[in-house]
Amino acid sequence: MTGTVCPYCRAAIDTAVEEHLSCPGCDTQHHSDCYAENGGCTVFGCRCAPAEEPKLSIAAPDLAHAALPSSVRPYSPPPPPPPPIPGAPVQEVEEPSVEELGASVVPSIFGPYYSETEPVHEPKSRTGFILLGALLGAFGAHNFYAGYKKKALAQLAITVVTLGFAGPMSWIWAIIDVCTIDCDNYGVNFTS
Repeated sequence: MTGTVCPYCRAAIDTAVEEHLSCPGCDTQHHSDCYAENGGCTVFGCRCAPAEEPKLSIAAPDLAHAALPSSVRPYSPPPPPPPPIPGAPVQEVEEPSVEELGASVVPSIFGPYYSETEPVHEPKSRTGFILLGALLGAFGAHNFYAGYKKKALAQLAITVVTLGFAGPMSWIWAIIDVCTIDCDNYGVNFTS
């Protein structure tokens, strides 16, 4: 089946039944409704094509500022106060106390203020954990490394108190630990 296809809706044009028109610029057949809906010819570069819509341009700083959540946006200082009006009474500004200033200052090693937040724990190496478990697991070295001190002391005690006779039992326990534990005592996952 060969026939004319409307370039706007990509449907075949039945010239005997449907209302159609030929573009005066490029002589391309269109449905009358499609030509009206598009506002002109659909063919790229035709002189009867509708005018191109204006492009939207946004400056890079505006785009970066809009993409950041409000909690991460850069600080912008408040606008300066208006100049004083001559003859108007001057308001006294209360100076903050040293304690109030200290509460708003970032803690420093040079000041008496300290941070009461929990320390950040660096992730331990999974490879180190496995090697310590495989080589020194009977002594609990892998559990000492991961921060599980009670388990490590139990494995060490089993090995030392039995003079090494129960060392294989502690070592099997260590192999099970290596296969099942994936984070340290603080809940931080091991790195590979």
